[in-house]
Amino acid sequence: MRPFYTVILMLATFTVSAADEAPQIQGQLSIDPDNISGLVITDRFMALATDEGTALQILPKRNGVYLAEPSGKLTLTKSSDELDLEGLAWRKPYLYAIGSHSKKRKKIKPGASDKKNLKRLTPIHDEPSRNVLFQIRLNEALEVTAIRKRSLMPIIQNNKMLAPFTALPSKENGIDIEGLAVTKKHLYVGFRGPVFRGNLAAVLKLDLAERTFELTDPKLRLVNLNGLGIRDIMADDTQLYLLSGPVNEVPNRYQVHAWNGKPHFSAWPPLLTLENPKGKPEGLVVQKQLKSPGLVIFIVQDGVLNGGLKRYESTLK
Repeated sequence: MRPFYTVILMLATFTVSAADEAPQIQGQLSIDPDNISGLVITDRFMALATDEGTALQILPKRNGVYLAEPSGKLTLTKSSDELDLEGLAWRKPYLYAIGSHSKKRKKIKPGASDKKNLKRLTPIHDEPSRNVLFQIRLNEALEVTAIRKRSLMPIIQNNKMLAPFTALPSKENGIDIEGLAVTKKHLYVGFRGPVFRGNLAAVLKLDLAERTFELTDPKLRLVNLNGLGIRDIMADDTQLYLLSGPVNEVPNRYQVHAWNGKPHFSAWPPLLTLENPKGKPEGLVVQKQLKSPGLVIFIVQDGVLNGGLKRYESTLK
């Protein structure tokens, strides 16, 4: 990123738009409405993912609103094993969805004895159903014409920096994929964990052949987000946009960054800090304003009904 452009972005100021300016969802979601973890917004449809269950939902846009209809629910596997979907990305005609590729440890149970809680905490649970990346082809009627899937775990295990973290639970700085972005030739995968020494968050950049769904030449890119991991990621032709947040539950700090994708070991400044979010921000869409310089940012949150979709607008000084 050129220095002049970086200065401009740092001088952006953001305001929350009025509720009626944010995209409106009409109807009742057929996926878990309280655990939204991924977001895509286009001029024809919205897509939402949940980290519970095995499905995502496509909401067609009609008369200015996005319709939640049962027919929009897309179940991605015949198995009942949870996919832990954490990220969505769109590049016509393909919708991409990714599981966390993570392991987990059970939580402490309030009221249980120390002995029972120790028994709960001791094992680490491997859930192979989470190790999945989907490519979903949609036609003009938003009907699914093909679904392909693959795991990124072989690529992760072959990376010297990421491989040691595959043995750890996600909330203990283990592998935890939460962000996904796509461009014409690349796929970008954002990691909530691990965060490496020096406060470095990780993005995996892969060459993408869309028609064959081949992923090659993986490159790990590191950026200092002040100890935060990546909760979502979006890409355009010039840069990446990152939604950052804690690896665990603290600190309760979430930010949005514009980043050129090059390794950066000193602290990278945010464009936007989300003050006192009601939930856990997990889904990000960034669009350039058409009539004036600046950005429009949409964010959904885990723990808020229908993701509690919010819109932020920037003005550049």
